[in-house]
Amino acid sequence: MAQSPIKLIKTYASFVKIAHTVFALPFALVGMMAAYAVPTEFIYILPGPDGAGMTRGSFDQHVPFLWTTLLLILLCMVGARSFAMAVNRILDRKIDAKNPRTAVRELPSGAMTLTQAWLFAAVMAVLYFGACWIFGPVVLWLSPIPIALMLLYPLTKRFTWLCHVVLGASLGLAPVGAWVAVRGLMSIQGKIAGSLTQLADILGEAPYADGGPPLGWSTVALGWKAVSEPLPWLLGGAVLLWVAGFDVIYALQDDEFDREHKLKSIPARFGRRGALWISRIMHAGSAALFFGFVWLLTHPAPVGGMDTRQYTQVADWVWAAPCVMLAGMLYQHALVKANDLRRVNLAFFTVNGVISVAFGVVFAAAWLSAR
Repeated sequence: MAQSPIKLIKTYASFVKIAHTVFALPFALVGMMAAYAVPTEFIYILPGPDGAGMTRGSFDQHVPFLWTTLLLILLCMVGARSFAMAVNRILDRKIDAKNPRTAVRELPSGAMTLTQAWLFAAVMAVLYFGACWIFGPVVLWLSPIPIALMLLYPLTKRFTWLCHVVLGASLGLAPVGAWVAVRGLMSIQGKIAGSLTQLADILGEAPYADGGPPLGWSTVALGWKAVSEPLPWLLGGAVLLWVAGFDVIYALQDDEFDREHKLKSIPARFGRRGALWISRIMHAGSAALFFGFVWLLTHPAPVGGMDTRQYTQVADWVWAAPCVMLAGMLYQHALVKANDLRRVNLAFFTVNGVISVAFGVVFAAAWLSAR
């Protein structure tokens, strides 16, 4: 019997756990905002021989903000995450059917057919790679990496207890990808490679309709250099350890099932007490990297011999953002005990969902107030 459109939408939303988007999307958006906040270059311009012309001074170059870029990043996030979750559910459907906690999921319960799941995954893959193609060659060439990690994750529980780290790495690439999407444009003979400029022009975005940044695209289009900038990797590492740490807490519920079915996880390997200590260490490292990210953001390396600190578009109270993450991680460890797992779901979803959104909101406010 065919499902109604509304019920079908609810089924697909539940299939990919759309609510869990809060674990990655805020950090992708923070990666995007940080990429806009930090200058790409400084140009010092002298007046002409007769003293006329442009005024002497330094001009910090920022990538111009585009709603088109924001839209494409959102499409990348939706496509990549939905594709990965769909394939995860497909590969794990037999294991899920054996576990009472997961037997109610769409594939083992029969709410969705295997054909529907594969079709959904294919559509999401097209959405993701299509959006990456519009960004140009740098993003397109790198686009298979997060997909490969996301596909690897459901297989890792079969051979390594480091599966939690693989999950963290796949989500940790979200802010790195957003950073590169903004700053990794390639300027070829004064024009941007890819279709971003054409799409932006169609949508009437001024920075493109007027011919680009005031001093040309070569001052803001960093190409492959954007990949080697350290700032997004600090944020990505913080997200990696944060996700891995709370995934260890979530896996405490299945430690006995994992041992019985020879599946690998940190709780199954080290026991509940050991797993909680490993999670605490991961979250301590995550907090350090979150603070390191904000410190480097507010104290970036000089560009072109100029001190960039005064030109970074972010308010000083951005330090509140990592404080939120630290408080949330401390709180979730106070909720869960080795002999009391009743509040695992509260610690896993509610607390982490709240602090990730709060981190994004605080950062967005600090960025917008300084522009």
